[in-house]
Amino acid sequence: MLFSLLLILKILLFMHITDIRYNRGIILLISSLITLLFFSWIYLSNHKKKQTIAFSFYNIVSAFMFVDVMYYSFFNSLPSITMLKQFSEVTAVGDSVIALLSFRNLLFLLDIPFLKIFSKKKKTKLAEENKVYDKHIRWGVPGGIAIILVFIFGYLMSNDMMAPVANQELYSYHIKDIKDAIVGESIVEGRGIFTQEDLEELRERTSLKKGKHTGIGKGKNLIVIQVEALQNFPLNRFYDGQEITPNLNKFIDDSSTIYFDNYYQQIGRGNTADAEFVSNNSLYPSMEDPTYKQYYGNTFYGLPWILRDNGYTAWVFHGYKKEFWNRERAYPNQGFQRFISEEDYDIVESIGFGITDEEFFKQSIDYLKELDNIDDNPFYAFMITLTSHTPFKMPEEYKELDIREEHVNTILGDYLQSIHYADKALGQFFEALKEEGLYEDSVIALYGDHFAITGLNDLGIELMTDFLDHPYDIDEMFKIPLLIHVPGENIKETVSKIGSQLDFLPTILNIMGYENEKGIMFGRDLLNYEGENYVAPQTYVLKGSFIDDNIIFYMSRDGIFENCTAKDKRTKEKIDVTPFREKYERIIADINKSDYVLKKDLIKLLIENDGHIDMKDLMALDIPDYHKIGYLNYESIEKLDQLYQKGYRLLAVDIEWYPDKKKILLDDGIYKRPMREASFEEYQQVLYQYREDQNTLEDLITWIKKHKDTHILLRSKELDESIFLRVIEYYPELKDRFIVEMKDFEQHIKLSNKAFKNIILNIVDTEYTNEEILDFLNRHNLYGVIMDKKQSSTPLYKDLKKLGINIYKVGQ
Repeated sequence: MLFSLLLILKILLFMHITDIRYNRGIILLISSLITLLFFSWIYLSNHKKKQTIAFSFYNIVSAFMFVDVMYYSFFNSLPSITMLKQFSEVTAVGDSVIALLSFRNLLFLLDIPFLKIFSKKKKTKLAEENKVYDKHIRWGVPGGIAIILVFIFGYLMSNDMMAPVANQELYSYHIKDIKDAIVGESIVEGRGIFTQEDLEELRERTSLKKGKHTGIGKGKNLIVIQVEALQNFPLNRFYDGQEITPNLNKFIDDSSTIYFDNYYQQIGRGNTADAEFVSNNSLYPSMEDPTYKQYYGNTFYGLPWILRDNGYTAWVFHGYKKEFWNRERAYPNQGFQRFISEEDYDIVESIGFGITDEEFFKQSIDYLKELDNIDDNPFYAFMITLTSHTPFKMPEEYKELDIREEHVNTILGDYLQSIHYADKALGQFFEALKEEGLYEDSVIALYGDHFAITGLNDLGIELMTDFLDHPYDIDEMFKIPLLIHVPGENIKETVSKIGSQLDFLPTILNIMGYENEKGIMFGRDLLNYEGENYVAPQTYVLKGSFIDDNIIFYMSRDGIFENCTAKDKRTKEKIDVTPFREKYERIIADINKSDYVLKKDLIKLLIENDGHIDMKDLMALDIPDYHKIGYLNYESIEKLDQLYQKGYRLLAVDIEWYPDKKKILLDDGIYKRPMREASFEEYQQVLYQYREDQNTLEDLITWIKKHKDTHILLRSKELDESIFLRVIEYYPELKDRFIVEMKDFEQHIKLSNKAFKNIILNIVDTEYTNEEILDFLNRHNLYGVIMDKKQSSTPLYKDLKKLGINIYKVGQ
């Protein structure tokens, strides 16, 4: 079976490219068995078009692997089907995608034209042979493979290995991803409560701490320039005697400039747009969709709003299409009063995406003069450049650097030409500001949006390591410059305290001397904060990864902390990860809090309530913190009335399927013989096990509607979660009235994805260790835990209490 062999070889290459390090043997075994399962089922069938089906399956799987490795080559993670929503952005950066093509990646597709010829011959041969396989062979071979897979998956589930394997294995990952996309988006992850203390700590973090350089820019205009793909390494660097960024270097050397040389990108799915969002709001970006798309309707209180509340007018400038990244719809809620976009410029010359940086800045001067004359108020101009966008292909007349032969037509050589041009345009802009009298009365801040050259593939690493003469990794790759210039102030300094775009807002507010009185910020003022800081990227590495002053911590793809990697930043040597668990958990919690702010539109509530929110009241909007559960215990629904009279408002009800899998009954506690393939007589015997007066889900719904101050904890002895999901399918309007009980970690994905916002984990008789339970609850947002009396006297109980999660004891 040629297709099977070739596909397995491609899977081996896929595993190599996607850097699968753990459970490699079992992952290869699963992928190989699934491949053999499909091809044996196809070729042993009696279908007349079996060769066409087999060739189609081969092409589809090859295409999936090709897309996966192309995406992985740039983002260091596997893609999701939800990325189809960003297809318009992908087509807009077609040249960048083409730049990722390599012979190794193309190997997943190059054999297809040749196999088409083979497939035609094979099709003719099969038609001539017209071989009919015995049903024992036809079903026995694929059936035997399927049974082996069932045993393997059973082993993985019993040893809590399913999730780590499914996150890496080709077929499992995509099946799970497609299923998750169909079910819906996930709810907030993280420990189960956003406490009042959390809110107060964030409000304290947000308050202005007067200190170094506080208020030196107060009352001045603010011009913030986000430079496309400006990394830190070109600054103050020469290439064969040629200064790469002479104007930025001059800017850095000015006595009125503070240069932050240990500053990092902090982007999400929205790349450049998320760099804007994070810098202006000091919130972590969404990792589900570009933040401007997912949360454009939220209320925000970032830099544009803060300055507007202090008399400023806020405009945003970008020479590209206004609908790209949903900017046109997002900017009003960001606080920008006008968006100067592509349609407002005369595109007299363009490179790559559109208008050249020189023309962009030249034509923006007139708009800045207009902005400066509005009511004699200071202005905030946020400007986003374009020309230095990947793949950095510059027309010959714009290439001013003399590039060595070995760097010609490489991403390094192209980037140096591109960023040298961007630097030239910036220098011209600074001079134009001076000529128009706008320079001296304006604070100018400038930073890069994200990296230009990847440190995640061999080509980029080799080029950059040779050029820089030191190892090129994510530490160097994610590093971008931040420059803040206050004309007339003697503040020249290089600040090497680690920071990211998350820290821009608190830092610039200190310079401008304005307080964030209504919102919250997760970043730190890099000029005055004395504590430990870190960067927590979530793109190109996994959530939980971080960089601090001393180490680079990589979260493992299988999600297991012990398999993570930590490296010393200076020596690049691996070090033990164990001491970093507390910091890792603290960083995860911080990201989850920010995610909570976005999902709950928390800033809107803060503004509406003058900054005062009782988080317990907010949590109560979802569901109260019930202190006890009333159990129906397989009795008739009338017992719910008795429990209600006793004061119970959280009521546990067991449910079960009727044999047709359409009707749901309240479990009466009587064992039912399971329904399998059976004769009509046996089918009738199974039906006789169900009482005619057995209460149904409809009876429960009627009761719920009459008792509006109750919530129902759904439980079941059924083997999968489909019964719970069917409840929501039947009664979506009541989904917030249900809590669901889970016993296996694997159930969480299905239950949490837009089905149940509130889940209780039952750990009675669990096989999970205390450490596994705590780690799971730290990473996921659960309403509560059910434990027995014996467990409540163990250290686990105290650890759970520290998490602030509801604990319910049984067997008392």
